[in-house]
Amino acid sequence: MKIDVPSTIPFSRSDVFRVYRDHLCDLVEYLPNVRAIEVKNRSEPDENRLDLENHWYAEASIPKIAQSMIKPEMLKWIDYASWDKKKWTCDWRIETGFAREAITCTGHNTFEESGDDHMQLRITGELSIDAKQIPGVPRLLAGKIKPQLEKFVIALITPNFHKINRGIEQFLKAQQ
Repeated sequence: MKIDVPSTIPFSRSDVFRVYRDHLCDLVEYLPNVRAIEVKNRSEPDENRLDLENHWYAEASIPKIAQSMIKPEMLKWIDYASWDKKKWTCDWRIETGFAREAITCTGHNTFEESGDDHMQLRITGELSIDAKQIPGVPRLLAGKIKPQLEKFVIALITPNFHKINRGIEQFLKAQQ
């Protein structure tokens, strides 16, 4: 299942890039289904690259069909992000707090200038679930459950991309 979140943000590319990379934890107040974000690891392999490991903790309703497999304490994910200041990009990978071996989610963010104090942020990615690897899912039902589980996970993370982008705007406005 594809992820594609384009946005125009009325601030400079460098400001948006800096806030997204360095102040993600400060944006939690703008993300209603995120309880907290913690930076667990931060390394700078060279002057243009920054690698981050962020732990996200969600607040969400679990669909009835998934309640036997997904418990509320499993609503967390780890975001591994590699930021490239020279290319104005971020490559990321998410590990979910449940069925980690069955769910693959990767993506790429591009930050492009778009005029005076505006920029284009495009978040693209892909999510795939192998329902056969999820404990408790009968093999015969895996094909039917897969799309519902993918929709649930996408529904959990995609709105946050939109809200993060709006949160960046609010954060930068508050800094003026």
